[in-house]
Amino acid sequence: MKSVNYFDMLIIFTYFLIIMGIGLYFMRVNKGGKEYFTGGSMIPWWMSGMSLYMGNFSAWIFTGAAGFAYSTGLFTILYFCISPIAYLAGSSMTASKWRRTRSISPVEYTLTRYNITTQQFMSWVISINFILSAGVQLASTCKLFSPIIGINITAIVLIIGTIVLIHNLLGGLWGDMAMDVVQGVVLLGITFIVMPMSVNLIGGFGNLWHALPPLTFDHTYNGVHYTEHWLLSILLITTIGFAAGAAPKFYSVKNEKEAKRVGKVAAFFALTIPFVFGIPPLVAKIYWPDLSVEDFFKPFVGKNPQDLVFVGLVLKLLPHGLIGVFIAAMMAATMTTLSTVYNMISSIFSRDIYQGMFRPNLSDKDLLKVGRMAAVTIGLTVMGLAIFFLNSKFGIFNLMQAFFTLFNIPVTVPIAFGLIFRRVPKWSAVGAITWGLIVGATARYVLGWDIGPQVYLSFVMTFAIFSTSQWTGKLYLENKTALVLICIAITASMGYFFSSFVMNDVAEWQKIFAYVNAVALGASLYWFARFFALETEDDKRIVKEFFKKIDTPVDMAKEVFVGGRKQVSTLPVVGRTMIFLGILVCFSFLNTMTTGESIAVGVMAGILISFGSFMWLYGKRSERRGETQGH
Repeated sequence: MKSVNYFDMLIIFTYFLIIMGIGLYFMRVNKGGKEYFTGGSMIPWWMSGMSLYMGNFSAWIFTGAAGFAYSTGLFTILYFCISPIAYLAGSSMTASKWRRTRSISPVEYTLTRYNITTQQFMSWVISINFILSAGVQLASTCKLFSPIIGINITAIVLIIGTIVLIHNLLGGLWGDMAMDVVQGVVLLGITFIVMPMSVNLIGGFGNLWHALPPLTFDHTYNGVHYTEHWLLSILLITTIGFAAGAAPKFYSVKNEKEAKRVGKVAAFFALTIPFVFGIPPLVAKIYWPDLSVEDFFKPFVGKNPQDLVFVGLVLKLLPHGLIGVFIAAMMAATMTTLSTVYNMISSIFSRDIYQGMFRPNLSDKDLLKVGRMAAVTIGLTVMGLAIFFLNSKFGIFNLMQAFFTLFNIPVTVPIAFGLIFRRVPKWSAVGAITWGLIVGATARYVLGWDIGPQVYLSFVMTFAIFSTSQWTGKLYLENKTALVLICIAITASMGYFFSSFVMNDVAEWQKIFAYVNAVALGASLYWFARFFALETEDDKRIVKEFFKKIDTPVDMAKEVFVGGRKQVSTLPVVGRTMIFLGILVCFSFLNTMTTGESIAVGVMAGILISFGSFMWLYGKRSERRGETQGH
């Protein structure tokens, strides 16, 4: 098994310079908050679609997800098949509506649709959720590359975290999405090379299929139970999550027609996930059935060595040069994913929290300054969290699932369905989030439920109070007795439900705490009903005006290209970047290689140069056409 040499390090260093260069290139576009956070709603749909697809990827998929695949086999392939379905279903729900909100943050519209309390509540919950998840992603990246490069893992956290922060401060959304396109081509190219080479190690797909254990739906991984219900819960979470959380990809394009295309592009590319990211770990399970006897994995025994099986295959199969490309691409994939998160959360802090609460008349230029200061704070926080998570024995995959499954449903249901349901009152979102978090935390962390049933219950309760809020408010005004009886019935049913479905041996205080939460659910319904009933005619008029905007198509001439604004050129710079990378890869031929390794280098260089040339030439032609039309 190879180790990283000087040539690999040169490619990694050059790749980082390219990231910074792209950030600098697009810095000239960021004149204010709208350009920094949404690209001025001029991002090409194909670029936004590729960026949405790449948002799934960080080093986590090559560490935590690879380790999970190594341990659970074909079960993980089904997990990887969820993405294309979720992309299509989620985007079809809200893509065009997001574009018509004319927003620059994913919770901005909630101020009008709901109220300022909802906006602030969602802002903090979403920010905390994404910051915690970003810490896990950065930790997974550093765990992957510290043993390969041989640098102290804390130092790796600080180096990568700083580069991510600088790239985000410079390029904004334009820089993130342009880099995502480069990343997409590099990532798919390198993984399409690794996949067949790894299968060849064990004699082909036939041997792989016969050697794999049969598909089962019952797995315990690092102490966490995973079943078919977990798969269904992930499908539910990701579908609603894309309908709500992919908002920046939808409102950053020119119109609603292009917003719909974004989800289709992401779904198309997601069809590759089960093959290029799922098969190599399955091969590793056959090739290395006992990681404790393999020299590369011995130092990590007891520390989830299965998280490094994909890396082990790369170091075994790829020649020097392509190893550097793989490492650089994985690092940069995490960087652009994190940078996108920083962009989104900084937009929430600056637009929804700071401007919404303290400076309602903040100018667009000042909004940019506040956003960049927020990004610095977020970046430093994520670095600190990553160092903390690296010392956790819970496992990177389990950490990601813990945050993902607890917060997503309670928050995304009112965000996504708030664009669809027109009659729910303004306080419905706060009630929905509160109920979802209470039942999710109680079921999972008090009563020890599996993730799947926890998500089911969280969704049912969140959606129930949200969708019935109008009638609950009406009961408060017209029949308080019936409302009290309903509250008592909810308390009794949830108390029975909690006490009857205790999954593990729990302490008596945990059972009592569960009963307390059941009472809290019933009592809070009456309390929330009072707020639901506060809906005034003026409130209804504001909501009606909001949906009138949602029903109004985007006028590109008046809203996008206003004031003589022109389309920002992206293809030439992306194309030149790929050509340069392809030429750099060609220098790998200077290393001593086998015939198979030479073919791999040639294929990778060909992919980069051919795609880069197409983008460069097509982009230059589009620029000339635009100049001609301008005259």
